[in-house]
Amino acid sequence: MKKHIGFFLMFAMVTIMACNDKPAEVKKEVIIVPTAPVVVKEVPEKTTTITVDKNGVKVQAKKVNVVIKKQ
Repeated sequence: MKKHIGFFLMFAMVTIMACNDKPAEVKKEVIIVPTAPVVVKEVPEKTTTITVDKNGVKVQAKKVNVVIKKQ
């Protein structure tokens, strides 16, 4: 009988200890790194002309030099 009471008390203590366990607080660190500012160049005026007449369609455009550089 003493073994049963001892076992029951031990089981009760383990159960109480398991139920009272509080979860640990989790702290998350967020690092925000600012990005380089985006440079927007002005778009040149439209230099394309389209002419429609009875002979057909004529399209004229100026040449534009485009250079892409790695940053």
